[in-house]
Amino acid sequence: MAGRIPESFIETLLERVDIVEVIGSRLALKPTGRGEHKGLCPFHDEKTPSFTVSGQKQFYHCFGCGAHGTAVGFLMEHEGLDFPSAIEELAQMAGLKVPREEGAGGPQTEKLDRVYEALAAAQAWFRQSLGASEPAKDYLKARGFDKATVNEFGIGYAPEAWQGLSDHLTGLGFDAKTMEKAGLITLKNQRPADKFRDRVMFPILDRRGRVIAFGGRALGDQGPKYMNSPETPVFHKGRELYRLYNVRKGGLPERILVVEGYMDAAALYQYGFTDTVATLGTAVTPDHLELLFRATAVVVFCFDGDRAGRQAAWRGLETALSSLKENREVRFLFLPEGEDPDSMVRQHGQEAFEQSLAQAKPLSAFFFEQLQQQVDMASLEGRARLVALAEPYLKKLPDGPFAQMMRRELARLSGHQLAQSAQQARDHGFADPGAERPLSLVQYAVALLVQRPQLAQGIDRGGLVVSESADGQLKGLNFLIELIDFCAEKPHLSTAKLLELWRDRKETPWLAKLATREVCSDFDAMPQALAETLGRISDLQIKQRVRALQQAQLVEGGLDEERTQELRALLQARSTTQ
Repeated sequence: MAGRIPESFIETLLERVDIVEVIGSRLALKPTGRGEHKGLCPFHDEKTPSFTVSGQKQFYHCFGCGAHGTAVGFLMEHEGLDFPSAIEELAQMAGLKVPREEGAGGPQTEKLDRVYEALAAAQAWFRQSLGASEPAKDYLKARGFDKATVNEFGIGYAPEAWQGLSDHLTGLGFDAKTMEKAGLITLKNQRPADKFRDRVMFPILDRRGRVIAFGGRALGDQGPKYMNSPETPVFHKGRELYRLYNVRKGGLPERILVVEGYMDAAALYQYGFTDTVATLGTAVTPDHLELLFRATAVVVFCFDGDRAGRQAAWRGLETALSSLKENREVRFLFLPEGEDPDSMVRQHGQEAFEQSLAQAKPLSAFFFEQLQQQVDMASLEGRARLVALAEPYLKKLPDGPFAQMMRRELARLSGHQLAQSAQQARDHGFADPGAERPLSLVQYAVALLVQRPQLAQGIDRGGLVVSESADGQLKGLNFLIELIDFCAEKPHLSTAKLLELWRDRKETPWLAKLATREVCSDFDAMPQALAETLGRISDLQIKQRVRALQQAQLVEGGLDEERTQELRALLQARSTTQ
């Protein structure tokens, strides 16, 4: 793997890019004053703008759906990029080259660059070869693909030659190891042999639009009908979806249709279903689901109507359960036996296929339908077994309205009232600010620092450390002290930088919520608000520690010399502040 991206570079990058420019190049934003801009949220449907972008915090927040984050987070959610790819995208905008920490990172990154270059050169050669192959062009015509679809999908052709591609790439300066690492050749007795021969070729793109692999459909009868590139350092089929880059490039669609092959995707595209992606010879994975739900709220899986298709759909349902948060929907379209999307849309047309899509089964209907087929719903024993079958799956659902409604439906079908699932508490010493409960003093101080990290400069936080004992310690105080120290060491720290540098910490989702919460309407009053809050925290800490020592004095009949001196010092400190 490539080396880790240094934190110092992430800081530099976030200084060089402006989140307003990053988001403004993708959405229509209007200034609203004090460096803030507003527009329609790209993550949910709305008619009145509730999506705000703060140039001061370098942070975005939607008051409608709650989406929030930094420029890096926006690219990850809006463009479907992973973290390194989002950094690469921002670096390209800023004219910077992403460094990697010392070790294997630098050379490995250069080697992967050559892999991408080899794949791009192979795609150009396949395209050129298609133009020179009448049999390949005749095959595509016979399958009904027009020129526009062939061009949109970048379809090419791998000639029936053992070393056609490898000889071409060798002439361009690529060595055999690079070609093998790209999945383009196999080495037999140190001699290269092309992986794809006599096949119509479909390039597979990553979330940045780079060629990372190929799918090939055989023209003849030799070998498997369909073949994908092997797993490589740049291609992992369980984490990629064919054509997702193209679908997202046109904006976030209302739905995405998932089919099982690139030929099906091409046929549906030609008939107007431009929101179609395909899996790559693997079952649906959690990574697939997360990629899909970053792009849309509604995912429709298309399966054959036979037993194998329904089994595949059930596996997809099991995978989807843990991803079904609010505003996410999964449906299943089962085609008539013997049909696939390609044949069905060509035989029956766009309108008929759209009507079938409209009748796709919601995940909830398919779930209960499949389970009821396994029991006798006319008997008490059968309905009791339905509960036993359903319960393990319902436990996978995230807490929320959908999970509650699924449990109510099970109770209706079985006649058995189920206990409600208790929401998992994430207690890091803080309450959930998303619930808009009143903030404690410590939480309020943290919120001020998250929204304006420069406030940490010059803070004397010595008064916050009262005792090493846990007795009387305020919840979250140690974290507040750590936050103050971190911010104080970085005078140019912004909200965005803080959240990105602490991206992997467990408190970061909580901090991101605090970054959007209004805690001080007057920007100029924030320094005084923080100073007063820290003073009150110090006083409260003293009172709690005094109370703990006095309680110990009563229980033990006295204190040792060390704690006696501590109690006197605390009482003296408290008297001077009153």
